[in-house]
Amino acid sequence: MKVKKRRSAFSRLFLITAAASSLLIGYYWGNQHQRDAMAEHSAIVLDRPINLDTAALPNSLRRQAKNGKWQLMLPGQSNVPGCQDLLTHYAEVVNRLAAYPEIQESVHFVLLDTSGIAPSIHWQNTPWAQVVPVDKTTMLQVTQQLNIEPAGTRWCEDIQATAVLFDTKFQARALIPIDKPVEIADNLRTIIQSLLPTMSNQVPEPTLLDRFTTNLLKILPQHLLSDAMHKLARSEISWVKNTFIRYIVKSYNVDMSQAKNEDPLSYASFNKFFTRELKDDARPFDPAAVISPTDGKVSQAGAIKQDRLLQAKGHEFSLYALLAGNGEVAQQFNNGNFATIYLAPRDYHRIHMPLSGTLREMTFVPGDLFSVSEATTQLVPGLFARNERLICLFDTEKGPMVVIFVGAIFVGSMETVWAGEVKAPGNLPKTWKYEGEDRPSFKTGDEIGRFNMGSTVVVLFPEHAVDLIDELAGQTVQMGQSIAY
Repeated sequence: MKVKKRRSAFSRLFLITAAASSLLIGYYWGNQHQRDAMAEHSAIVLDRPINLDTAALPNSLRRQAKNGKWQLMLPGQSNVPGCQDLLTHYAEVVNRLAAYPEIQESVHFVLLDTSGIAPSIHWQNTPWAQVVPVDKTTMLQVTQQLNIEPAGTRWCEDIQATAVLFDTKFQARALIPIDKPVEIADNLRTIIQSLLPTMSNQVPEPTLLDRFTTNLLKILPQHLLSDAMHKLARSEISWVKNTFIRYIVKSYNVDMSQAKNEDPLSYASFNKFFTRELKDDARPFDPAAVISPTDGKVSQAGAIKQDRLLQAKGHEFSLYALLAGNGEVAQQFNNGNFATIYLAPRDYHRIHMPLSGTLREMTFVPGDLFSVSEATTQLVPGLFARNERLICLFDTEKGPMVVIFVGAIFVGSMETVWAGEVKAPGNLPKTWKYEGEDRPSFKTGDEIGRFNMGSTVVVLFPEHAVDLIDELAGQTVQMGQSIAY
């Protein structure tokens, strides 16, 4: 009997280990294919878009943008020896891409030409592409703003160029080096299709892999897995921490130029690297604004409809549930405004004050640890009200404000500057109240906490307290960027 029990226990342990391993592999592999495709084709996807001054560009381009078309700009000079072959190839590339309707519907191809003689014959079968004559001054202005090489004789003879992908606000979103003419069309197709969900601000439908990993998380020991990651992330064994750091830096194109310590492998552990500190002047901000508390993508933002917040398209959840049943606090934010910011592995993982204020209370809410990816928000109802979270209520000049740290799978812990790493025994929420001289106060931009691994921050404001920036949802933001006034 004891042997059977041991075998049964061993079998369960084996199944859990196998399932956990599958989850780990799936979790990291999920977006790897897209990242590999982008890296393979040398595309540089900009975390912070470059604004282009379009005053000198024709009105026809702005009309395309107003119709929801992104612009793929290719600089060229049709009257320069050696450039004709490149322009002919551009036309072949654009015509080949006509086989993909989703690209036609989303992207307007533009050839900037400084010769004054637009080679329209190359584009006659491609109504969704356009040749735009520009003067040399405009071309130089565009290339300097984007930090790319202007068109010229050497550029054409070497058949090298950089296509620039702009969103509808004429913000550069990706730089696409073109140095292998035979592969240009396939490169552009791969890159553009990878960016289509971002381009349209539409969240892609969950894949089979997303559904598999989400369902797997329902049966796996989520907290056990996160505890294991907690220990692993703090390992100071060189090969262990360096393997993780190299993977994240390469896979997510992490920008270390703003970190106080720019050498990623010099950090004592993976967690030290992940929660790295920025240089003091890295993130200037408007003191009159409400600023983003962290780096990330604004997955949702807008008005709270009575007690309902938008989690994902077609999915709402309860403010009352998000605030762990604290009706007194929830009532203060009915019909208010909110912003939900998702932190990717490449992002800066410390949280800062959106607005000057004083802490009134903090509540730790035990819960699940589902992934908080865009796909999972479509698959798990009430995700942010189910996951473990830390609710911080502040008093500000604009009234009460709540900043919520939402935990997730592999988030080893959440910590604040006033309480350190926050946990609570048992399965019930625990609240700490701050009164009198003991109340911590912070200025706009002050650090208030951090995620040990990544997750999501939700910020709540009362009705009429702030005006959110237009079209905030879907934008990529950095800590210090204005999100409201």
